Amino acid sequence: MSLNIGSSLTDGVLRVANRNGLKLILGYAVLSLVWQLTFYSVFVASADTTGISPQELGLPTIDAPFALLAVGAVVSLLALQYLSIVALRTFVGGHAETIPREYFTRNVGYVLVNSVLGSLAYGVLVTVGSLLLVVPGIIAYVAFLFTLVYVAVEDENFVAALTDSWTLTRGHWLRLFVLMAVFSIAVGAVAGVVSVVANVAVSAAADPSLGTLVSGLIALPLSLLGLGVIAEAYTQLRAAQPSAEKR
Repeated sequence: MSLNIGSSLTDGVLRVANRNGLKLILGYAVLSLVWQLTFYSVFVASADTTGISPQELGLPTIDAPFALLAVGAVVSLLALQYLSIVALRTFVGGHAETIPREYFTRNVGYVLVNSVLGSLAYGVLVTVGSLLLVVPGIIAYVAFLFTLVYVAVEDENFVAALTDSWTLTRGHWLRLFVLMAVFSIAVGAVAGVVSVVANVAVSAAADPSLGTLVSGLIALPLSLLGLGVIAEAYTQLRAAQPSAEKR
């Protein structure tokens, strides 16, 4: 059975367009607000030593000790990663109304560490593949697309997750590439237009730094739609996978 691109897009969005999806989007928005404020504050504080004026950067900042801001940026980024784990478990499980409590607690430390390591390994593989030639980078992108899903849903370590993602996607690379390309273009275009309009409107009415903040608040939560599409594609491919290849 081949991956159905159309249903992966529509059903993937439907996995997010419900009560649980709204909860997760709100959580993403709050955490992205904290991350933006702390990260930009750290960046501006660092830029002060290079002679760049904070006003020229137009970034939202808060006044706090540098060490506290740095810790806040790291913690909020890890919290976003943690919420992605909960989201993948919820979307793959098909829960629309309530999120099972175990999704927040099951092997959380182990899974969080492996999700970070897996994301880093995935990024390195795609980057190295892209630097060598474009095609290997594309293959790495689709072949290891489900690494985080295996870590979050199956509680695998990141090495096993990379291996199982390769196995699951084999024979479906072209369809997965088309699926993610169509999704990225469609959502990216919508998010880009909305973000730019919001940025310009807020910047004109208030302050450029506030416009940057609002633009980020719009873009980051939309990444959950991508997780919904990935969850749907994963579910389809897992259902069609021979029993001998399933763990």
